[in-house]
Amino acid sequence: MGTGQTDTPIRKAPAIAEKDSTVSVKPQQPDSLQAADTSLRIADSLHSDSLVLAGIPTGPLTDTSTYRKYNTHPFLPLTQKPLFMISDFRERRTLDDMFYLLMGVVLLLAFVRSAFPRYFKNIFVLFLQTSLRQKQTRDQLLQDNLGSLFVNLLFIISTSIYGALVIRNKEWLDYPFWHIVFFGAALLTVVYLGKFIFLQFSGWVFNSKEAALNYTFTVFLVNKVLGVLLIPFLFLMAFAKPGIREVSLTVSLGLMVLLLLYRYIISFATIRNTLKVNALHFFLYLCAVEILPLMLLYKLMSDYINGRF
Repeated sequence: MGTGQTDTPIRKAPAIAEKDSTVSVKPQQPDSLQAADTSLRIADSLHSDSLVLAGIPTGPLTDTSTYRKYNTHPFLPLTQKPLFMISDFRERRTLDDMFYLLMGVVLLLAFVRSAFPRYFKNIFVLFLQTSLRQKQTRDQLLQDNLGSLFVNLLFIISTSIYGALVIRNKEWLDYPFWHIVFFGAALLTVVYLGKFIFLQFSGWVFNSKEAALNYTFTVFLVNKVLGVLLIPFLFLMAFAKPGIREVSLTVSLGLMVLLLLYRYIISFATIRNTLKVNALHFFLYLCAVEILPLMLLYKLMSDYINGRF
């Protein structure tokens, strides 16, 4: 009998050895390649730092070939956060109503000049005369009641507009311009109508109708001249620059003071010849009837503007 041959089992290599056999070792880079890679990284970092300092975004852009310059434009902050702002509605201020109002004043002046040419001429002729003793010119003016009414109306309108422009330019009251004009016209009408009634009543009580008539005529004559002379200043104060407005305001106020002084001097000369009064009595009359009411009105208006009324 021959001995049986036994198969020796084949021992398999472990799986770990197979895995280890598949691991490849990465070859080392030469020193020159490492140095070039390091220099490129440093250059890229410097470039990105410079872009960040300049405020230029370094992230990816949607369209770098066409819109890159618009995305990085300093006046188009497309990459910035949106801002939330609330702005008031800008009211556009026009001067059309003022233009038509002043054109209406000029139209009224032209109507008076055309309808009553002799009366309009005699006002300035008598005003520029050295004395009011020429009764012929004064009687002609007294007979034309309709012309006197229109010129007095021109004085009230122009003076009320002048006062409203001063209040608006100085910003003393927060009221509409038209309300101030109507209030000023009503106030002037009441004041001068009351003064006319008071002077006529005083002349009747003291039996001095001639003196009262002369004084009333002088007062309203100066007012008529003032109403005509204020019209150019209305245009300057309404449409001129702030510097020219201040100059026109100063000149117009000086003109008004001169006219008031002229009125008091001529009135005193007329009354002294009629009533034989001295300067002290006339000064007391001015303080009681002319100056004191104006000071009271100024005090009331000042308190109302300052909020104490």
